[in-house]
Amino acid sequence: MSIKQMVLRAARSVGVFALMRVVTRKHPRILCYHGGNLGDERLYNPKLFCTPAQLRQRLDWLQAKGFVPATLDQVVDPDATPAGGIPVAVTLDDGWYSSWHDLLPLLAEYGYRPALYLHTEAYLAGAPISAVSLRYLLWKAGSGQVVVRNIDPTVDGPCDLGDAAERRRLCGLAEAWLARQPRAELASCLERLGSALGVAPAQLDLASRRFSYMTADELRAASAAGCSIELHGHLHEYVPGQAVRNRANIEQCRAVIEAAGLPHPTHYCYPSGAFDAGAAAVMRAAGVATATTCVPGLVKLKDADTRYFLPRFLDGGDVSMIEFEAEMSGVLQLLRALTRRPGYEAHALHPARG
Repeated sequence: MSIKQMVLRAARSVGVFALMRVVTRKHPRILCYHGGNLGDERLYNPKLFCTPAQLRQRLDWLQAKGFVPATLDQVVDPDATPAGGIPVAVTLDDGWYSSWHDLLPLLAEYGYRPALYLHTEAYLAGAPISAVSLRYLLWKAGSGQVVVRNIDPTVDGPCDLGDAAERRRLCGLAEAWLARQPRAELASCLERLGSALGVAPAQLDLASRRFSYMTADELRAASAAGCSIELHGHLHEYVPGQAVRNRANIEQCRAVIEAAGLPHPTHYCYPSGAFDAGAAAVMRAAGVATATTCVPGLVKLKDADTRYFLPRFLDGGDVSMIEFEAEMSGVLQLLRALTRRPGYEAHALHPARG
């Protein structure tokens, strides 16, 4: 247990967490998750992949402590905010199949109507996400010496996976090679590369779709069950200073979502948390109702532009339960303010830091 966790446990034991929940009860919270977990991918990237057991633990605690489900529209409309508790909206980034398989049924069980921000370029490709699959392979291969053979002249050769620089070099070369492959052949290429690294196709397990996104049918079923399918860009990017490009990216994303027979999306998540001072104008021009960041904090509607820089807590397997409780209770927000550490307030004032 870390010193931070011991301090937080002590604060909880003397009632600080409960007090802060009372003090901050009028400020909604927004939670972020990505994919579920269909194998051992949570061990490779605990921030990206969340187990149902972990999510249930979080939801049980929220329910027990008086938090109530809310939508993004309710979060930014004081007149529509659910009564009887502290409002919490849940968001899911990207569109992972494992979100559909593992997380959405659980959220529905607890009464949540989450927003799923869809990265439409990857959704349309219908292939495993190569960057994530590749890094999983390198993690799974371990830290020994390997000799890559019969992949491509740019990739073949010896590599010491225990050397960080060597691992990065191989990752970059393999990523460039994968980018040149036809989408239809991407899965087989990943399996070939895995075999060259000593990771069998069964271990990679692409058939489980753990590194793939949802299909149109699955997105429509999720929507019908109460999950809104929202905007995450057609390209997974928000380029600071490029207003026209960013608006076009949002509108292309919206066109793909509507072409799938889904409702008109109005909520946006900044890809990789990047935004700039001109983001509010871009959002208004693109007909966006809210935009979420990756900056933790409590939602405080100070002006008309606040809705375009909403704070959000990125939960995951790398976050201990006591840290989750501290964030959701408002304790970590208090500590950030006392120590003047960058958080939502600082980023709202200086958005270029996003």
